[in-house]
Amino acid sequence: MRIKRMLESGRGLAIAALCIGAAGSSHALSLTVDGGEITGVGGIEIQGKMYDVAFADGAFNALYPAELSGYGQLAQDVAQALLSASDSGTLKAAPKWQPGLRLRGCSSQTSCTILIPEQSTGAAPVAQTTYAREVIYADAQFRSVTAKLWPFDASTDTKQMPDMMYAIITPAR
Repeated sequence: MRIKRMLESGRGLAIAALCIGAAGSSHALSLTVDGGEITGVGGIEIQGKMYDVAFADGAFNALYPAELSGYGQLAQDVAQALLSASDSGTLKAAPKWQPGLRLRGCSSQTSCTILIPEQSTGAAPVAQTTYAREVIYADAQFRSVTAKLWPFDASTDTKQMPDMMYAIITPAR
């Protein structure tokens, strides 16, 4: 009865809104921004687990921990989550968002490609080829995810490629 009276008086709606807001903010997507560049995206939820993604230039064999041969299905799931964050407007609502943000490591004026390794022949630091999901970032949004995996020489350094970088996925802290 007391809950019914609170709802009827309008106070209940305010309390419900505060509760929903507090629950939603604990899983909010966040951007890591340094020097006006996006260096990562945190708070990506995949099947009830939270992940952080950092963007980095380098070679697969130098960036990833020993024995990693790719992220498997997690690569596709994270790629789709980044795309969904842009499509839904969540990315632009994230703390630290500002117009004109670019990805760290991308000097292209039009678009950048984020490589998310799904599988490799061998494991870091001696993999030969890595097959990656590609996420395209353009006009301050994650725009598309490639349908097929693209092969890359695991020793190729993306510092030499002005429009490419890798994504490093870690469990959120």
